[in-house]
Amino acid sequence: MDDNQEIRNNAPEVRIEPGGPIVLKGYFTFRDSSGNIITGEQEIYLCRCGGSKNKPFCDDTHKIIGVPG
Repeated sequence: MDDNQEIRNNAPEVRIEPGGPIVLKGYFTFRDSSGNIITGEQEIYLCRCGGSKNKPFCDDTHKIIGVPG
């Protein structure tokens, strides 16, 4: 396998759930606004409604206050 193929196979997936969070899945490094770092194979859900009490992570507040599709 060439290096470009390996990068494509390991590239993280980013998707926006209709009416919900932004989902990041794969191997990556994530640094939040407090400087906390998460590295590795993971799936994280990021708030996009602005109401989460655990920002930047989703806590399902969008189910109460709503978020555009």
